Amino acid sequence: MHPSRATALGIVVAVVVSASPFDLPPSYHRFAPRAENITWGPCPNANNTAQCGRFEVPLDYQNATVGKASLAVVKFSATKQPKIGTLFWNGGGPGGSGVVDLTGPLAQILSDTTGGQYDIFSWDPRGVGLTQPNAACFATGTEEALFWGDTIPYAGIEARGNFTDQVDIDAFYTQVPQVDEKLVQLGQKCQDYSPNTFRYIGTAAVARDIVMMHDYLEGPDKPINFWGISYGSVLGIYLANMFPDRVGRVVIDGVLDPEYWAQRPSYEFWGVSIQSADDAFTGFVTACASAGPGNCALASNGSTPDSLRQDVWNIIDIAYDYRKSHGLNLALSSAIVRFNLLKKMYFPNQWPELAEQLANVTKTSNNNSNSVGSISKAKRATGWENALLPRASVFRRQNSSNSSDPPTSYAFQGITCADSVDAGNVTTKTVFDDILRVTREVSHMFGPSQWFSFHNCHRWPVRAVERYTGPFNKSLSHPILVVGNKADPITPFASAKKVADAWGGSAILVEQDNYGHTSIAMVSDCTTALLRNYFLNGTLPSSDQFCGTNQALFPSSGVPNAAQHAIRTFSSPLALSLLFLIHALLGSL
Repeated sequence: MHPSRATALGIVVAVVVSASPFDLPPSYHRFAPRAENITWGPCPNANNTAQCGRFEVPLDYQNATVGKASLAVVKFSATKQPKIGTLFWNGGGPGGSGVVDLTGPLAQILSDTTGGQYDIFSWDPRGVGLTQPNAACFATGTEEALFWGDTIPYAGIEARGNFTDQVDIDAFYTQVPQVDEKLVQLGQKCQDYSPNTFRYIGTAAVARDIVMMHDYLEGPDKPINFWGISYGSVLGIYLANMFPDRVGRVVIDGVLDPEYWAQRPSYEFWGVSIQSADDAFTGFVTACASAGPGNCALASNGSTPDSLRQDVWNIIDIAYDYRKSHGLNLALSSAIVRFNLLKKMYFPNQWPELAEQLANVTKTSNNNSNSVGSISKAKRATGWENALLPRASVFRRQNSSNSSDPPTSYAFQGITCADSVDAGNVTTKTVFDDILRVTREVSHMFGPSQWFSFHNCHRWPVRAVERYTGPFNKSLSHPILVVGNKADPITPFASAKKVADAWGGSAILVEQDNYGHTSIAMVSDCTTALLRNYFLNGTLPSSDQFCGTNQALFPSSGVPNAAQHAIRTFSSPLALSLLFLIHALLGSL
């Protein structure tokens, strides 16, 4: 019998897929001798000329007997000569895929920004994406959903307004025993499902991987160049302090506080992270009120920042009522609205879209006395339901297996907890208490918006075999550039300043006067020029810098948003925004 054309095509496709540079050979196993080279090939599904392959590293740099990991790696070659070197890129997470980053439009943007004279290199770090071993805990998404049920880590915290209603507080605390049990079960389940993964995916090991990859690509006599954003700043801080004599041109942007990351119980990190989230939200309602109804859909004649803020509070309450009336199996709740609002604070170029979504919900609600019914109509009319982001950033479906029911990656939890201090006397009740404290003292709106990001490590059964806990002020062989936004919703400028101050003369600090997560959230010719001069020439200003932006928050009707057009260095800043959206969904800080 002769195969049909479709069958024949299937055979061809199978051959092509089997030739992927990411395929592990049939003979691969953890204890085989480590391959010391990369066999490069065209990246599957890439829209550019990036090359992909695998690079093997020891699981434990102090104990070779435990085997090896196979990292999925990607390179976008320099477009101009002479080549300066290799620039390592990490776009955050933890859990972000460097392969995804550099097989899309970001690769060309990074190359253009740095002058085209670097090979831009990235990878899926330990536990992430196509790298083996992978941080998996469940076989399918269905299995995971059944495991969590309607518990807070999966469904979020339901609360009216600023979380002061005693009924909501009581309902919150009634879940302590159940959540505590689930967290214990989760740790055991993850260990059973991926027994040779979680103790080997800490950030210190990833920093050593960078050194090993660099020495293969460039040789041990050349300095290491690195650009990391969000969680990538933690990796950059570790790299620079663990290998201070190897530092070349290093940029960290959207900086996390390394002391809270490495030296404090992980649940305390949430309150530090969202210090500026309310400032970002104030920027949103202030800009909307200033733009007026002609340019901001949420505004009306006479709107003020306070009145618009109240409109958003009303929407949270409407969503709360809807969730209470319809139960868990729906796409709208106060937890989802809060989470969506926080993530939209990452991207000021998306604020007009956010305002339109909010406005349609508000208008429909005002025209119908039944808020529960009106929210349903608003969702149908505006696509609000589809526009909302997933329930929690850490519950991110990774469909690398092409499954129709993909499981969640637990790289975020695994890496965060691998780096965390031991729990000591921390209990799940302690964690619940702190969420309430953060809501009351740091951010009424966003305190309850993300339960599971840093709140499970006290019940996580393992820590990394190597943890770096400082110092974070080593004298470096080359000064680095530390960048922070004035009102970053998840990595406050205070953290960038703290890190730069600790390094003293080894760092120059850039404060960018804008909203959003990391400096690239809004366009700044000033920051772009600093980056270009640094990467091309190795030059930095003699003192800290303050940079403005070139972008209107609510551009006039008919005037294109500056962030969506080619602006000098960035050929497509919108692509960067899409990248950050991807990493926000990853649990990117």
